Amino acid sequence: MLTEEWAPMSYQEQGVPMGYGVRLVQRLAANLGEEANIEVLPWARAYAIAEAQANVLLFATSLNEQRSSEFDFVGPIATTSISIYAKSEDRVTPATLAELDALGSVGVYRGSLGESILSHQGVEHMTVASFPQQSARQLQHDRIRFWCQADLAVERLLAEVNMGLDEVYPVLELAQIDLYLAFSKGTDPKLVSRWHEALIKLQASGEMARLYGDWFPKLTPPSRIELISRHD
Repeated sequence: MLTEEWAPMSYQEQGVPMGYGVRLVQRLAANLGEEANIEVLPWARAYAIAEAQANVLLFATSLNEQRSSEFDFVGPIATTSISIYAKSEDRVTPATLAELDALGSVGVYRGSLGESILSHQGVEHMTVASFPQQSARQLQHDRIRFWCQADLAVERLLAEVNMGLDEVYPVLELAQIDLYLAFSKGTDPKLVSRWHEALIKLQASGEMARLYGDWFPKLTPPSRIELISRHD
């Protein structure tokens, strides 16, 4: 079971995995009688392991065309908006990504969906970080003008670099996305189905919504649960 340092979805506190996604996976594993051996790694490394090995659960993972041939997906376990942020004192108002690209560099997290979207849209001025906190810190110290991040994580990441939510504002929204539990190629489909059923039960009991509210009190939990099987 692999995840990334992306608080409050997942992170480590004194070496112990924490966060909404971690707690959700631990609850589901317990309900299924499984042991939750969760490791927190840089996203690019975790993804590379999941691509190469069977029986890996990777979370929280967005769905795109490439990943749909590599994983089975259960969820969504969360929904989020990916946006470009700037400092509040920098009242810049680009109408398009092309305009934004001409105004300064965008900080992104290596291997993130934000990096993929910006690359696909032809954005050239990107500063790629190995950890999401690095981009927040670069924005704080004016090493980048813009910061690409999902709303689920913005407040917590800012707090980690001693910034407040009022110190940034969203310049452009890139996408609304769902986040899933992703099971690597070669994982027994019956096991994936069991996790799907366990998540449905957790949602039906109201426990998933309560857990979501503990970590994301201002956001609404996903209303549907589905299993998206891998297709080549």
